[in-house]
Amino acid sequence: MTSSWTAASTIAGKEVSDARRTSLLLVMTGFMFVAGLVALIVAALALHDEVLTYNEAKAQLIELGKSATSIPPPAFVPLKLLRGFIEYTEIIGAVLGIVLGYRAAAIERGRNTLALILTRPLTQTTFIAGKLCGNLALIGAVMTATFALGAIGIMLIGGVSLTADQLLRLLIIDAAAVVYIAIFFALGLLLSLWMKSLPHALLAAFAIWLGLVLIAPQIGDTLDPDNQVAGGVFRTLGIAKPDEKAILASFKTYETIRDGIEQASPAKHFERWSFALTGIKEIYNGQPIGAVVADRWNDFAWLAGGLTVLLSLLFFRRLDFTRLTKD
Repeated sequence: MTSSWTAASTIAGKEVSDARRTSLLLVMTGFMFVAGLVALIVAALALHDEVLTYNEAKAQLIELGKSATSIPPPAFVPLKLLRGFIEYTEIIGAVLGIVLGYRAAAIERGRNTLALILTRPLTQTTFIAGKLCGNLALIGAVMTATFALGAIGIMLIGGVSLTADQLLRLLIIDAAAVVYIAIFFALGLLLSLWMKSLPHALLAAFAIWLGLVLIAPQIGDTLDPDNQVAGGVFRTLGIAKPDEKAILASFKTYETIRDGIEQASPAKHFERWSFALTGIKEIYNGQPIGAVVADRWNDFAWLAGGLTVLLSLLFFRRLDFTRLTKD
């Protein structure tokens, strides 16, 4: 048991060391940082304009001798400013996971850098566990740094301090982000170990990424009539909830297909989980963490379930180790 842990630790350490010696991790992390910060600044400027418009309208009412209470002040929910960080994590984070998974297999098949370790008794479980632990440490460090940067940005740009409750929400979203990206890492590693051609494995991984991260969520949103009108079709038309349910019952097959497409996307589940905890999804504003998690637990369950399936395939499908020492 001790020797297995030692071997797994050696492989994990090698994964971290290899990633630090290349510019891949730095470039993709930097790109995610910049994209997230730009989105945060844009959102902060939009909020600033909204506050300015409110103050001007309030001043005009006061000048006319009227009460300004008829105009509600714009709500400031600090974590809403992280929408860009969440959306870029969905896209760039998934790409990072695939590339790390591909690299984890390609470096062994191409450079034969584990030749000495493979001469020792090394089980598939130990090999995969080492790869997984090393890359999960990298992914965790990147995502923690990403959301820490977002939190600092909120405090500097918004001029507010985040509460313990808000910081806990960020930690929960951070954990979900690690699970989400780990899904694509496992996918990239799985295909790169299974398929004979490494380029074909990478193409297959990106084809799946395209379908699950970009196409499926877009189809689900586009086919949902409620998303085509601000505030929702039913609310805009003043349709009561019982009537809304009756209307939807008439389109049960359509809605089942549409929802099934969305459910197949881990990106959509990560988005729903994160949007609920940050308050981007309006109905969750002001709700305690426990209530939000209880209502959206199925989204995290989908992410955890997807990762479990991929890891099961990695750990329990027998690999030919001789393929890892040559391309």
